[in-house]
Amino acid sequence: MIVPFTHPRRRAALSLAVALSGVSALPAAAQDTRLAVDVSAGGSYSTNPFLIRGDAEGAVATELMISPQLTVVDERNEASLIAHYRRSDYLNRYNAAEGYGVQAQARRALTSTLSARADVSYESSIVGQSGLGVVGVVDPNPGPDLGTPDISLIGLNQRQNSLVASLGADWRFGPRDTLTGRASANRISYGGESGALLSSRTTGATLGYSRALSERTSVGFQGTGSWTDYDRRGFSGASYSPQGTLSHQIDQRLRFSLGLGAVFISSTTPLRTTKATGFSGTFDGCRTAGRSAQCVRAFSDAQATGLGDISRRYGGSFDYSYRLRENDVLRGMIDYSRLTATSDTLQVPQVGFLSGIVSYERSFTQRLFVGASAGYRQATGGGLGNPSDLTFRLFLRTRLGDRR
Repeated sequence: MIVPFTHPRRRAALSLAVALSGVSALPAAAQDTRLAVDVSAGGSYSTNPFLIRGDAEGAVATELMISPQLTVVDERNEASLIAHYRRSDYLNRYNAAEGYGVQAQARRALTSTLSARADVSYESSIVGQSGLGVVGVVDPNPGPDLGTPDISLIGLNQRQNSLVASLGADWRFGPRDTLTGRASANRISYGGESGALLSSRTTGATLGYSRALSERTSVGFQGTGSWTDYDRRGFSGASYSPQGTLSHQIDQRLRFSLGLGAVFISSTTPLRTTKATGFSGTFDGCRTAGRSAQCVRAFSDAQATGLGDISRRYGGSFDYSYRLRENDVLRGMIDYSRLTATSDTLQVPQVGFLSGIVSYERSFTQRLFVGASAGYRQATGGGLGNPSDLTFRLFLRTRLGDRR
């Protein structure tokens, strides 16, 4: 039985209401409304679909993915609602597994110098389950990070439920000066017999300033803070990170942004409070040229885990796509992340996760696509072993509604 922090249907309904309120706030005169539903069905073989530590068996599975998308755009505003439902039925050993979620986004230009944005996301999935892969062209402008899976739980076959809400604004108060702010709230809970796992509530805030030195270059600074309270008494934590920032557009094809600073972590358990200091940084660089797109991203910060620790988090990824024809896309991605514990908990001192995938999707018509992917994953966790997984997948996808 899935037991999110309260009622997931209510939270999903809240996300829907937020999105619809953003949509309804747009002027009706020049709206462009797009509604589409992607349906994918296929089969896969995975040598260790849940990255279980110890003796794992390969399994064949049938898979179904349904993803409706609603977007409303005009000259100054954009609102979207994206949902997804995924089900994998394994033919041997493993029970069926489901994952589902909804994300609502709204962007609004309040004045010529002030814009606001809101994001709400609910996600329920089993940490460590083999994903469906990535298709389509790399997005050089991804949305905000609304929460990442807790890799310290990989191998436990544990369901994680997350609800994240954020509200931000950009204020251009001079020809070259911009002030940005963002506030967020995050609730993580666990389904089934969670045992030693701790549900948590995290609030965060970011305030930043940037100044344009030229049409292509801007510099600035930002400060970020987050505060976490766990449901079990005696566990809490916080992190603070000041950073200097730089963004530069090298040419029409290549741009990057960089943040460098420090992170200060305080992690409290019933035994003691531990403090840690380290490097904090972000890098985001993308190149688009003709049919290809590449992005490199890296980060060093802090993350609350389900075992009661505020851990150091490191990671990076490289994503590449090439459009062979208008709707035929080849894509490859490699991603690595690592968590290092800062306090005395049941968590392994250091855990890492490496994943890579190559996928190809070919169109028969503007609505019908067929694809294949191959992926590799490996988790590392000290004395708990290094479980790995190799997955092969074939799928058929159709798009109903708007083809764009």
